[in-house]
Amino acid sequence: MTRNHMLLLGCSLVLIGCFNPAPPATPPAPQSGSAQVADRVWFTGSSNIRNFSCNAKQVYVSAEAAPEDFDRTKEDGIPAVKRAALLVPVRSLDCGIGLQNTHLFEALAATEYPTISFALSGYSVEPSETVHRVRMNGALRIAGVERQVVVRGSAVRDASGQWILRGDREISVRDFGVAPPRRFFGLLRVRDEVTVHFEVAVRPLIDPLGVLVTSLQ
Repeated sequence: MTRNHMLLLGCSLVLIGCFNPAPPATPPAPQSGSAQVADRVWFTGSSNIRNFSCNAKQVYVSAEAAPEDFDRTKEDGIPAVKRAALLVPVRSLDCGIGLQNTHLFEALAATEYPTISFALSGYSVEPSETVHRVRMNGALRIAGVERQVVVRGSAVRDASGQWILRGDREISVRDFGVAPPRRFFGLLRVRDEVTVHFEVAVRPLIDPLGVLVTSLQ
């Protein structure tokens, strides 16, 4: 066996030993009896070695209510909003492995661009008796690059009366100028596509000064 073959075998063994089985794609469910659903954002992806899931430990959501738009609230079946935004601090993302977190923060340039955000620009609702289908347009900003995206989700009322909005959106990180990590002489290659998942409570507030959403952008 040549020295290069021994090096390749050694790196492969290191990879197998360092990367544990992927955590579940869905974060743990809130504890039973909780009066308020916690807002959650996570993303799933894969490399040539394993699948992975990274959860945001901090999620900030803001929505400005449109109480004057009573007709839309009645037609959609959910509270009408003027504007809404979501923000996730990059360093709150946790993939369950410290080294992977470090590589993620480097790839997303967390020091220069510390947040990921989505600002709603418009939406439409297909109401039903149970699940309301929602189509959202907005600006997604990752690593300082902003792209207009369409996100689809569903809104349902839970047992406590809260409206919960759930959905996901597959994106290519290269669309935002992010180069997927490559490590161990190229033996580990993270794929370009990841799927962003979200589950947030719809809590629109009356905000005559318009500072709720702008503070998150």
